[in-house]
Amino acid sequence: MPSFLEERANLGGRVAIVTGGAGGLGLPITLDLARAGVAVAVCDRDPEAVSAVTAQLADLGVAPVVRCFDVRDSEELAAFFDEVDRELGRLDILVNVPGGSYRSPLLDMSRKGTDAVIRQNFTYVVEAAQLAVRRMEAQGTGGSIVNITSIEGHRAMPAMGVYGAMKAAVAHLTMTLAVELGPIGVRVNAVAPDLFPTPATRGPGWSMADELGPLHELQNSITVPLGRKGIGSDLSGCVLFLASDLAAYVTGTTLHVDGGTMAAGGWSRWPDGYDNLIPEQVLVKAMEPDGEAAPD
Repeated sequence: MPSFLEERANLGGRVAIVTGGAGGLGLPITLDLARAGVAVAVCDRDPEAVSAVTAQLADLGVAPVVRCFDVRDSEELAAFFDEVDRELGRLDILVNVPGGSYRSPLLDMSRKGTDAVIRQNFTYVVEAAQLAVRRMEAQGTGGSIVNITSIEGHRAMPAMGVYGAMKAAVAHLTMTLAVELGPIGVRVNAVAPDLFPTPATRGPGWSMADELGPLHELQNSITVPLGRKGIGSDLSGCVLFLASDLAAYVTGTTLHVDGGTMAAGGWSRWPDGYDNLIPEQVLVKAMEPDGEAAPD
């Protein structure tokens, strides 16, 4: 007999596609959906991550559809959705995870680089949504789309302006699709994380242990109201909520999963309390030459 929460969420037996679901922020989403009884189809461009998630899902007793390709390839993306049709027979949930960019002043970005960032963060989201909604509408049972955006779509991001603009575009697309698709019962929402370190953002060889220690604790206590960086389950829990019947009356919204940094809006918690400027004593210390006292 299902528990109260299982009955309310009503995820068992549903089918989900998770783009970029084999590593980084996508992996905990994939695994938690599977643990909730969802049949999961995953695509990712990292072959090692694809191999690993296939084994992890098998350990959970799941026989998933897992394929390795880049979501920016429109033909591969469409073929993947067709395969899900054949193997799983329906589609109830779409989670769009991939994103990313490189740091560069806007004036230094090439046309090729700009186009790549736009396609990686926005264009594929449009295409995946089109592919999913056509299937959800044909089923006549509605569905849920969850787009992973970023806090950077809601504030300036120097040297990554195109990335931030595309995340803002996804948030706007989310609202527009929610209005357009409401009549057919398809809900569309977004989740905007902030500080969620992963190997993709920190570099090869990184592990969560690298975020521990007094320096990181101090940094977290200053910049994040909840005092720590995000971990995978923080994000996947919100996706489970938005994908499930617990969020049956939620559409067109962006859920900020950021430990409070969006709300803080530039306010930091220094030892003497909150301030939106760097405290004078910190600046004086930073100006001291080689540890010697700064002159009066």
